[in-house]
Order: sequence, then structure tokens, then C-alpha cells
Amino acid sequence: MQITSWLGLTVAFVVGLLLTAQSHIGVHAAGVTLLVMLVPVTVGVFVAAFRQGVGSWKAAVVTAAALAFTLLKFFF
Repeated sequence: MQITSWLGLTVAFVVGLLLTAQSHIGVHAAGVTLLVMLVPVTVGVFVAAFRQGVGSWKAAVVTAAALAFTLLKFFF
């Protein structure tokens, strides 16, 4: 996987988390929708990456941390 794939996912997670922090209900809902859609996409990218080669391990770890933080935020 290319480093831009990992960084793009990480940026999308950060944007989603910023949107969910807003008080306006529409903006908050947009952030939640973005994060819900990103979870299966990120899991799919990880599966493809382990089949084809991860590329940048550092970027993959940062993306995994963003995914973990998002999941922890919603479940706890």
C-alpha cells in the first residue's frame, strides 16, 4: 500500500473526530456518518495491505491508532 492511502485514512479519521466534537447536530451527524463509513473501509485496506504488502509500517500504525481511538470513543 502507498503511504498516501494510510495518510488519507488518518486525515479522514481526524476530520471525522473534529466534526463529531462540534455542537451543531448536523455537523455532528456528518462526523458520525463519516466515521461509521471509514471503519469497514479501513479494515478492508488493512486486509489488502497484509496480502499485498503494507508499504509504510509507521503510517499503518498511525492509521491503526486512529481506528482504535475511534472505536474506543464510540464503545466506551
